[in-house]
Amino acid sequence: MGLFDKFFKKEEKKEIEFQEEIIITENVNNELLKVSKKYDIPVSNLDFDILKTKTYISIDGEEFVEADYQTLELIKTEKFLLNPQNKIKQVYEIKIKKYKPSLHFEIIGKMKLNKLFTKAEFILSPSSVLEDFNEMKFYEEMNKKKLRNSLLIEIFDKELQEDISKLYQKLLVSKLEEPFVIRLCRGIDPIPTIQGKIIFHFKKNKETIKKELIYPVKENELLIEIIKPKEGRGGRNCKGEYIEVEKPKDFEIPKIEFDDSTIRKEENEEKILFFAKKSGYIVKEDGKFIIKDKLEIQKINIKTGDVKNADESEVKMEIKESNYLEEAIGDGMIVEAQEVVVRGNVGNKSKVKSKKLEIHGKTHKNSILISEIAKINTHRGKLKAKEAEINILESGFVKANKVKVKDAIGGEIIAKEVEIENLRSHLKVYALKEIRIKNLLGDENLLCISPKKVLDEIDIEKLQEKLKEIEHHIDILKRELKKRKEIIEKNKQTYEDLKMLYLENKKANRKTSPSVIMKLKEFKLLNEKFNELREKFENLKIKREEVVEEIDILQNSIYNSKIISFTPWKAYNRIEFDLLEPPIKLTYDTKGDEGICGFKLKFFDDTPKIVKIKVDNDSSS
Repeated sequence: MGLFDKFFKKEEKKEIEFQEEIIITENVNNELLKVSKKYDIPVSNLDFDILKTKTYISIDGEEFVEADYQTLELIKTEKFLLNPQNKIKQVYEIKIKKYKPSLHFEIIGKMKLNKLFTKAEFILSPSSVLEDFNEMKFYEEMNKKKLRNSLLIEIFDKELQEDISKLYQKLLVSKLEEPFVIRLCRGIDPIPTIQGKIIFHFKKNKETIKKELIYPVKENELLIEIIKPKEGRGGRNCKGEYIEVEKPKDFEIPKIEFDDSTIRKEENEEKILFFAKKSGYIVKEDGKFIIKDKLEIQKINIKTGDVKNADESEVKMEIKESNYLEEAIGDGMIVEAQEVVVRGNVGNKSKVKSKKLEIHGKTHKNSILISEIAKINTHRGKLKAKEAEINILESGFVKANKVKVKDAIGGEIIAKEVEIENLRSHLKVYALKEIRIKNLLGDENLLCISPKKVLDEIDIEKLQEKLKEIEHHIDILKRELKKRKEIIEKNKQTYEDLKMLYLENKKANRKTSPSVIMKLKEFKLLNEKFNELREKFENLKIKREEVVEEIDILQNSIYNSKIISFTPWKAYNRIEFDLLEPPIKLTYDTKGDEGICGFKLKFFDDTPKIVKIKVDNDSSS
């Protein structure tokens, strides 16, 4: 053999013959790992017997002493376990051996431990082999599983022994058919310390970039919560370890001054709560919290902050800045309140949302306004409302059900009904029922009757399909209701007799037959289902009426619609009727010689045409 052959030759590993070992230890897992490494055997292939267990305790930090029978009983008391100075440890004498599977006894399942190790369970699988079941043997196997998870044994055993006994009784009757829970150990859960703190619930949007001007609240809403501090209590887990809890921090319960006519205080051992007695917005005045429903402020800008979510809280606002060179609502600001009165102008990219809106100044072309009822002096922005009244429409956009404009100088209106006192030039109007012009002063205006535009491109064919579907469901429910009603009527007398029997038995403190109870329940369920179906039937009938009305509006409104001017028409104004059925657009450009008249549609041999009408009636001229 050469020199290098000898140098590089691998050293042969000599296999050590396994020998059972008896070991005294505090940590069974560590010993199993050592033996596993020593003999190159997986831990899962090792087993052990518990030969002896000794429990040691240290009371109030003194030296550990072995516990006798009486001391073991002391360990189980809360007085001992909840003293953080007391300690527990165990020493085990074990014999480590190879695992040998048994054909008649094999425990299969999984451990279940909570995070703090105060609760340990073993979920026994029905696939376990338990033919050779013995309570003591099973108890020893559970103890081994506890030791493999570093849990104490023979101390918290009451529930474990109860469950083994229940399992034994169960196996005497039948095989295990579903998982069986074995309660291995139950320690003492700690009670967390409650730190004192104050929560201002009304400041919902305090994390937003812009600051909030006011905080809208609703009746019975929780405004402020003071959590009283409460010291917790430690616990002890199934390993015998004491579980510390956080110490309470210094906290002095603050004194909250409040207006008791608008705010209600409730207090218990844990909390102090303050609730809103009314809707509005909460403010602090002279150190006292109060709820108001009217806010007066000079202007809304980046310094004051936004006013959000007050449109549903009965908050009324008046913004008083009226200088035409200033903005009452600054650029990019948001105002949301139930009623808003703006004495001045609304700035660029600002948003206003309310149920009732008044603007005495001008709206910027990039402003957005949403309101049920809106009154605006000079409108240049975008407005969506149910009813809108505008003094001067200056290239602004309006979408509403009903719109009144005193002076229109360009812009766009989409509404069911439109009334304009002075129509100048470059205005587009899309209406559903009527466009009325008192004084026509300009040209290049578009006046259009368009259900499609006003009703947001609603598809009449889809509505008709929807109607068919509703009617189909109505027919099914009608037959079902008739059938159920017949069954109820047929069994009504039987039900009354059984009900009387039940009441008599109850009065006489006699038991009623289960079959009678069952029949009473069945009849009750039958009635409940009948009423449920009847309610559904009535709701579908209402829905059908709504869809029929919607289809009728779509199909027929355009033939009753009209465009009227109470002064002579000027040239170069376009009249349009945008039909749904047939889908065509009819146009007429005024010449200036039409005089005082209106326009509507009329059929000639099934062909619709635009005709002139007198302003006092709908007859064609």
